[in-house]
Amino acid sequence: MKTRMTKWLGAALLAVAGLAGTAKAAPTNPADLYILVTVAGNKSVTVNGTQFSTSTTLAWGGVPNQTFASVAGATTTVQNNGSILTEGWELSTSATFDQTAATPWANAASTTSVGTNQFAVQAVFGSSATAAGGCPAAAAADWNNSAFASALTNAPVQYTTVQYADTGLNTGGGTTWEPDNVVTNQMLPFNAGTGVGQRALCWRVMMPSSVTTVDTQEIVIVVTAL
Repeated sequence: MKTRMTKWLGAALLAVAGLAGTAKAAPTNPADLYILVTVAGNKSVTVNGTQFSTSTTLAWGGVPNQTFASVAGATTTVQNNGSILTEGWELSTSATFDQTAATPWANAASTTSVGTNQFAVQAVFGSSATAAGGCPAAAAADWNNSAFASALTNAPVQYTTVQYADTGLNTGGGTTWEPDNVVTNQMLPFNAGTGVGQRALCWRVMMPSSVTTVDTQEIVIVVTAL
Protein backbone atom coordinates (compact mmCIF):
# COMPACT_ATOMS: atom_id res chain seq x y z
CA MET A 1 0.00 0.00 0.00
CA LYS A 2 2.75 2.39 0.91
CA THR A 3 4.57 1.70 -2.33
CA ARG A 4 1.40 2.26 -4.36
CA MET A 5 0.68 5.56 -2.57
CA THR A 6 4.23 6.80 -3.23
CA LYS A 7 3.95 5.93 -6.91
CA TRP A 8 0.59 7.67 -7.16
CA LEU A 9 1.92 10.86 -5.52
CA GLY A 10 4.95 10.85 -7.78
CA ALA A 11 2.76 10.52 -10.86
CA ALA A 12 0.53 13.32 -9.65
CA LEU A 13 3.47 15.64 -9.09
CA LEU A 14 4.81 14.91 -12.56
CA ALA A 15 1.44 15.70 -14.04
CA VAL A 16 1.27 19.03 -12.19
CA ALA A 17 4.79 19.88 -13.31
CA GLY A 18 3.84 19.16 -16.91
CA LEU A 19 0.81 21.40 -16.69
CA ALA A 20 2.91 24.20 -15.19
CA GLY A 21 5.37 23.98 -18.05
CA THR A 22 2.64 24.47 -20.64
CA ALA A 23 0.53 27.01 -18.73
CA LYS A 24 -0.31 30.26 -20.57
CA ALA A 25 -0.57 33.81 -19.17
CA ALA A 26 -3.97 35.01 -18.17
CA PRO A 27 -5.88 36.70 -21.01
CA THR A 28 -4.95 40.41 -21.42
CA ASN A 29 -6.08 43.11 -23.82
CA PRO A 30 -4.36 45.38 -24.64
CA ALA A 31 -0.71 44.39 -24.01
CA ASP A 32 2.01 47.01 -23.56
CA LEU A 33 5.66 47.23 -24.63
CA TYR A 34 7.65 49.80 -22.63
CA ILE A 35 10.56 51.63 -24.31
CA LEU A 36 12.87 53.44 -21.90
CA VAL A 37 14.40 56.63 -23.31
CA THR A 38 17.39 58.25 -21.60
CA VAL A 39 18.17 61.86 -22.56
CA ALA A 40 21.78 62.57 -23.48
CA GLY A 41 22.06 66.34 -23.12
CA ASN A 42 23.17 69.12 -20.79
CA LYS A 43 21.90 72.61 -20.09
CA SER A 44 24.31 75.21 -21.41
CA VAL A 45 24.38 78.99 -21.75
CA THR A 46 26.90 81.31 -23.42
CA VAL A 47 27.56 85.04 -23.47
CA ASN A 48 28.77 86.25 -26.86
CA GLY A 49 29.25 82.62 -27.85
CA THR A 50 31.58 81.64 -25.03
CA GLN A 51 31.71 80.93 -21.30
CA PHE A 52 33.80 84.00 -20.45
CA SER A 53 33.31 87.25 -22.35
CA THR A 54 34.88 90.65 -21.70
CA SER A 55 32.84 93.73 -22.54
CA THR A 56 33.72 97.41 -22.71
CA THR A 57 36.60 98.78 -20.64
CA LEU A 58 35.25 101.77 -18.73
CA ALA A 59 37.46 104.81 -18.13
CA TRP A 60 36.02 106.34 -14.97
CA GLY A 61 37.33 109.78 -14.09
CA GLY A 62 36.14 109.81 -10.47
CA VAL A 63 32.69 111.38 -10.74
CA PRO A 64 30.79 110.05 -7.68
CA ASN A 65 28.02 107.58 -8.56
CA GLN A 66 28.52 108.08 -12.28
CA THR A 67 26.68 105.49 -14.38
CA PHE A 68 27.82 103.73 -17.54
CA ALA A 69 25.66 101.63 -19.86
CA SER A 70 26.18 99.19 -22.71
CA VAL A 71 25.15 101.50 -25.52
CA ALA A 72 28.21 101.38 -27.76
CA GLY A 73 29.82 98.56 -29.71
CA ALA A 74 28.43 95.13 -30.46
CA THR A 75 25.34 93.93 -28.63
CA THR A 76 25.98 91.38 -25.88
CA THR A 77 24.03 88.21 -26.62
CA VAL A 78 23.03 85.36 -24.31
CA GLN A 79 22.20 82.04 -25.92
CA ASN A 80 20.82 78.64 -24.94
CA ASN A 81 23.40 76.61 -26.84
CA GLY A 82 22.25 73.27 -25.48
CA SER A 83 21.10 70.94 -28.25
CA ILE A 84 17.68 69.89 -26.94
CA LEU A 85 17.01 71.10 -23.40
CA THR A 86 14.94 74.15 -22.54
CA GLU A 87 16.26 76.20 -19.64
CA GLY A 88 15.54 79.17 -17.43
CA TRP A 89 18.10 81.96 -17.00
CA GLU A 90 19.16 83.61 -13.76
CA LEU A 91 21.20 86.79 -13.29
CA SER A 92 23.51 87.66 -10.42
CA THR A 93 26.77 89.44 -9.60
CA SER A 94 29.28 89.55 -6.74
CA ALA A 95 31.98 91.76 -5.30
CA THR A 96 34.35 92.98 -8.01
CA PHE A 97 37.63 91.30 -8.82
CA ASP A 98 40.54 93.59 -7.95
CA GLN A 99 43.12 92.95 -10.64
CA THR A 100 45.95 94.74 -8.82
CA ALA A 101 45.72 94.16 -5.08
CA ALA A 102 43.12 92.94 -2.59
CA THR A 103 40.69 95.85 -2.36
CA PRO A 104 37.64 94.76 -4.35
CA TRP A 105 34.60 96.99 -4.47
CA ALA A 106 31.53 95.67 -2.67
CA ASN A 107 28.17 95.29 -4.36
CA ALA A 108 25.75 97.79 -2.83
CA ALA A 109 22.79 96.45 -4.84
CA SER A 110 21.34 99.93 -5.27
CA THR A 111 19.85 101.78 -8.22
CA THR A 112 20.28 105.27 -6.73
CA SER A 113 23.63 105.70 -4.92
CA VAL A 114 26.55 103.71 -3.50
CA GLY A 115 29.32 104.39 -0.97
CA THR A 116 33.11 104.24 -0.83
CA ASN A 117 34.59 101.24 -2.67
CA GLN A 118 31.10 100.16 -3.67
CA PHE A 119 29.36 99.64 -6.99
CA ALA A 120 25.97 98.59 -8.35
CA VAL A 121 24.99 96.83 -11.56
CA GLN A 122 21.71 96.29 -13.37
CA ALA A 123 20.89 94.16 -16.40
CA VAL A 124 17.90 93.59 -18.68
CA PHE A 125 17.11 91.35 -21.62
CA GLY A 126 15.79 92.49 -24.98
CA SER A 127 14.85 90.88 -28.27
CA SER A 128 17.57 88.93 -30.07
CA ALA A 129 17.18 91.48 -32.86
CA THR A 130 18.25 94.40 -30.66
CA ALA A 131 20.76 96.29 -32.79
CA ALA A 132 24.31 97.08 -31.79
CA GLY A 133 24.13 100.22 -29.69
CA GLY A 134 20.42 99.64 -29.12
CA CYS A 135 20.61 99.22 -25.35
CA PRO A 136 19.15 101.93 -23.08
CA ALA A 137 21.49 104.84 -22.34
CA ALA A 138 22.75 105.32 -18.80
CA ALA A 139 20.15 108.03 -18.14
CA ALA A 140 17.26 106.15 -19.79
CA ALA A 141 14.03 105.63 -17.86
CA ASP A 142 14.41 101.86 -18.30
CA TRP A 143 16.90 101.75 -15.42
CA ASN A 144 14.41 103.44 -13.08
CA ASN A 145 11.83 100.72 -13.66
CA SER A 146 11.96 98.61 -10.51
CA ALA A 147 9.68 95.99 -12.07
CA PHE A 148 12.27 94.75 -14.56
CA ALA A 149 15.54 96.56 -13.79
CA SER A 150 16.26 95.82 -10.15
CA ALA A 151 19.89 95.81 -9.01
CA LEU A 152 21.70 92.49 -9.27
CA THR A 153 22.79 90.74 -6.07
CA ASN A 154 24.88 87.66 -5.34
CA ALA A 155 21.65 85.63 -5.16
CA PRO A 156 20.59 84.47 -8.64
CA VAL A 157 17.15 85.73 -9.71
CA GLN A 158 15.29 84.23 -12.66
CA TYR A 159 14.50 86.04 -15.88
CA THR A 160 10.72 86.06 -16.30
CA THR A 161 8.05 87.86 -18.30
CA VAL A 162 8.50 90.71 -15.81
CA GLN A 163 11.91 90.44 -14.10
CA TYR A 164 14.78 91.61 -16.37
CA ALA A 165 12.39 91.76 -19.36
CA ASP A 166 12.71 95.27 -20.84
CA THR A 167 9.49 96.05 -22.71
CA GLY A 168 11.26 98.81 -24.62
CA LEU A 169 13.59 96.35 -26.34
CA ASN A 170 10.97 94.53 -28.40
CA THR A 171 12.47 94.82 -31.88
CA GLY A 172 11.59 92.33 -34.68
CA GLY A 173 13.41 89.17 -35.63
CA GLY A 174 10.74 86.78 -34.41
CA THR A 175 11.45 87.13 -30.70
CA THR A 176 10.39 89.46 -27.92
CA TRP A 177 11.85 90.84 -24.72
CA GLU A 178 10.23 87.98 -22.78
CA PRO A 179 11.36 84.36 -22.34
CA ASP A 180 10.39 82.07 -25.24
CA ASN A 181 7.80 80.31 -23.09
CA VAL A 182 5.87 82.98 -21.20
CA VAL A 183 4.14 80.40 -18.98
CA THR A 184 7.20 78.50 -17.70
CA ASN A 185 9.76 81.31 -18.31
CA GLN A 186 11.93 78.86 -20.24
CA MET A 187 14.25 79.52 -23.17
CA LEU A 188 14.23 77.13 -26.12
CA PRO A 189 17.45 75.83 -27.69
CA PHE A 190 18.88 78.45 -30.06
CA ASN A 191 17.47 78.57 -33.59
CA ALA A 192 19.28 80.92 -35.96
CA GLY A 193 16.28 81.09 -38.27
CA THR A 194 13.78 82.35 -35.70
CA GLY A 195 15.99 83.88 -33.03
CA VAL A 196 14.49 81.81 -30.21
CA GLY A 197 16.92 80.75 -27.53
CA GLN A 198 18.82 84.04 -27.74
CA ARG A 199 18.40 87.47 -26.20
CA ALA A 200 20.28 90.75 -26.10
CA LEU A 201 21.72 91.58 -22.68
CA CYS A 202 21.97 95.23 -21.67
CA TRP A 203 23.59 96.53 -18.49
CA ARG A 204 24.28 99.63 -16.44
CA VAL A 205 26.90 100.02 -13.71
CA MET A 206 27.19 102.70 -11.03
CA MET A 207 30.61 103.85 -9.83
CA PRO A 208 31.53 104.41 -6.13
CA SER A 209 31.10 107.70 -4.29
CA SER A 210 34.85 107.52 -3.62
CA VAL A 211 37.67 104.95 -3.64
CA THR A 212 40.75 104.21 -1.54
CA THR A 213 42.90 102.84 -4.38
CA VAL A 214 43.15 103.16 -8.15
CA ASP A 215 43.23 99.40 -8.64
CA THR A 216 41.58 98.10 -11.80
CA GLN A 217 38.28 96.43 -10.96
CA GLU A 218 36.36 93.79 -12.90
CA ILE A 219 32.57 93.69 -12.58
CA VAL A 220 30.96 90.35 -13.41
CA ILE A 221 27.42 89.62 -14.55
CA VAL A 222 26.71 85.92 -14.11
CA VAL A 223 24.13 84.19 -16.31
CA THR A 224 23.13 80.78 -14.93
CA ALA A 225 21.08 78.16 -16.77
CA LEU A 226 18.58 76.26 -14.63
